[in-house]
Amino acid sequence: MLSLDIFQSWWAMGFLRPDGYEWTTEERFEMISKAGYRGVCFDAGLSYMPYESLSDYVKYCEQYDLDVVINAFPRNQADVASALKQAKMFNGRCRFISIIGYIVPWNVDEVANITRQWLKQGQESQVPIFVEGHRNCMTNDLLFTLQLMDAVPELMMTADLSHFMVNQEWVFLPLEDHQQALISRYLERSECFQGRIASPEQIQIQPSFPQHEKWVKLFHNWWIEGLTSWRRRHSGTSDRCVFLCELGPPPYAITGSDGYELTSRWDEALQIKATVESIWSELEKPSQ
Repeated sequence: MLSLDIFQSWWAMGFLRPDGYEWTTEERFEMISKAGYRGVCFDAGLSYMPYESLSDYVKYCEQYDLDVVINAFPRNQADVASALKQAKMFNGRCRFISIIGYIVPWNVDEVANITRQWLKQGQESQVPIFVEGHRNCMTNDLLFTLQLMDAVPELMMTADLSHFMVNQEWVFLPLEDHQQALISRYLERSECFQGRIASPEQIQIQPSFPQHEKWVKLFHNWWIEGLTSWRRRHSGTSDRCVFLCELGPPPYAITGSDGYELTSRWDEALQIKATVESIWSELEKPSQ
């Protein structure tokens, strides 16, 4: 039987407030566990979380029975090898690595060759590797990313559609048919999903604000489409779909003139979690 596992982003557990207040490491793990999340996602390979630092969190994942996803930001095969090494340290708890490739070439054939090398490393280590659509990296542009997917048919994706919303700057709703078709092509190859809602001009909007309602509805419909596609491709298995709540701290989160956020990201993540759980429950119901 298929199941849904919702993860929380470790990056999203930071505040970056003017007063410097932060939850402790153990407080964060305890909150994630008590809120009913099935796992946690670490952003490895960035300056604030180098690959080596992930070993500090292994014991807490064991203690709180949390699985792991790693977002990796590699520039080369050595970086991918480091991410795979860290994944192995979690003793089978790492579901997969999602790659945001920091590479220079913008030729599809060159990027495809590099991507194949990375996928091969994952296969040899028996850790699935997916590629995420993300700004300021090799999948910065939706159209280029779809060309990359065509060039590497075995490549499966991580669906954080907020980046494509900003990148394409789709101002008018409903989307034109050809615009929606681009997203549908991407969702047909998406193995996991990330929960952040964007407008054409803001990467992360507050879902409770009434002026954002049309963008919230659009993303909910995309999640329904993506989860429906995932369920169809995995029909007849006991596979588990990962949906990651990933509401980032400032500057992703909008702040007021005092430097403090306008809303509670923790509460908004729980709202997204409840929404996706409701969507999944509806999809489990037999067709009439």
